[in-house]
Amino acid sequence: MEADDHADRRSSTRSLRLSFEAHETANDGSTEKLTSAAVQQKIDEIGFGVFQMVMLLMTGGIMFAEGAEVLVMGTITTLLRGHWELGPVYRGALVSIVFVGFAFGNLLSGYIGDRYGRRVAILLGYTLIGSFGFLTGLAFHPAVMITLRFGVGMGCGIGFPSIYSLIPEVCPTKLRGSLSTLMIGFMPLGELYAALLVLLVDPELSHSQGQCESLAFYPNMLFPRECTWRSMCELSALPAFVFLGFSFFFLYESPHYLCSQGRSGDVNEVLRAMARLNWKDVEVNFAEPEESEEEPVRHTPREGTHAARNYNFLHSMILLWRPPFLLTTVFMFLSHFAKDFSVFGLNYVLPQFLYTLETLSLGVHLIIMATVAFPGVIVAFFLTKAVFIGHIESMQVCAACCAFFTFGMLEDNKEMTGAPCAFMAKAAAMAYFICTVVYTSEVFPTAMRNTAVGLCTCFGRAGSISAPLIFELSYEHAEGSFDIFMYFLSFLMCLIAVLAPFVLTQETKFQPLCWADVQAEATAGYMTSMDSGLSQYSCYSYGTMSDPPSKADLRAELQQ
Repeated sequence: MEADDHADRRSSTRSLRLSFEAHETANDGSTEKLTSAAVQQKIDEIGFGVFQMVMLLMTGGIMFAEGAEVLVMGTITTLLRGHWELGPVYRGALVSIVFVGFAFGNLLSGYIGDRYGRRVAILLGYTLIGSFGFLTGLAFHPAVMITLRFGVGMGCGIGFPSIYSLIPEVCPTKLRGSLSTLMIGFMPLGELYAALLVLLVDPELSHSQGQCESLAFYPNMLFPRECTWRSMCELSALPAFVFLGFSFFFLYESPHYLCSQGRSGDVNEVLRAMARLNWKDVEVNFAEPEESEEEPVRHTPREGTHAARNYNFLHSMILLWRPPFLLTTVFMFLSHFAKDFSVFGLNYVLPQFLYTLETLSLGVHLIIMATVAFPGVIVAFFLTKAVFIGHIESMQVCAACCAFFTFGMLEDNKEMTGAPCAFMAKAAAMAYFICTVVYTSEVFPTAMRNTAVGLCTCFGRAGSISAPLIFELSYEHAEGSFDIFMYFLSFLMCLIAVLAPFVLTQETKFQPLCWADVQAEATAGYMTSMDSGLSQYSCYSYGTMSDPPSKADLRAELQQ
């Protein structure tokens, strides 16, 4: 009897569409209760359009600027070696310090993005990337250069978690993964931009001697060929300023974040702008949330400010290390380590293969290396749109492919399959990178999403920092062989592919973001500003988070 009742309950609430229609909405112009599910319903009704395209451009600029800055820094290290007579420690520090700054920025972004909003963190990220990047071209000592590069990395680190969180929060449910993929695709575009700079300014990296020190106190991009490393530093920082200017006027705050803070007026404003830009006639009129009579002690409202009314950084950190998020958090730490180790590690190793093409200039080599990532972006785009495979399975497939192609780069196979397998491995690593980011941005609750994504991304930077070191040490120990590094990369990716289905139990693909909010409320006791009635609505109508709709149900819903 109990089993029949359970089946009846599941069958009556199986459809996402029917669950969303369970909101207490009125057709006579009256107000609606502000909940995460209601906000997502409005976004789905408005659909995709100009608004999402503008948001994609404003957030993709962070990825573009990061790709340009990292590639330029790795390139001009060769010039600085002769200009300042740098030893191996300084040369390594110039590259790795950016990723150290990334890690610090990721930690700060969690606090900034969840307390003051995604928009504030993104604008701050653009400001730091552009300012410190431009000042890098004026550096007069290696220590100054390292300090400024740390600032560039910190700007990227502050921006990344916020753009990862913002895009899913402004997109229709069925397009979240696809638009996140396109946003991350701006990173190889930034690398391509930097490669073109090298090709046009100094393709052989041979024009940075002579009068460089006398050119340290004015913009060198006015005379780009007199001291090319300075002019390339300045030119690589310009995109950040361009995106900053547009974002200041056209970047909107996340409606889901505003909902989690109970700011119904701001939610109405953003959703009405979304409907207007997308040419949709959708009525938006959310009511102010009712104040709870017994406010939890951990809530610290700040009247008259835009700081989060209920955000507590320490509480968010503690929640990540409690069930039901504990295993997810630990595994996503490992996943992000593998993500950064594979992508940035292969970026470091791949030029070793390209240098065998002696007839091409370094600028052309860099363009080829940047272009290799685009097949991975295309693969990830189709994986995020496919109804026959979930995000967890996509991570498995991409990790397994990367491990497989890495074996083709071993010394025994290098002459026959080395170069093509290197390109395929990088494409697979890029696809895995994107699938990991998409899943991370959806699996954690709105009120702490930026903190969770920032923490996972911060841990992942250990992979990008350690990859060059592991490669250099293994290369020296193996007397010129790449095998130790390749075996380590293959083992790491195989570990992800094997463990993912056992550790990650919550598939987020095509599910509303409020699933994670309900999970936090129902099982961890984390109350947000929408606490007083969330369980009445669609996300909770499925029962509990341990019993979500199956993938077959989701596919049937999509086909309808």
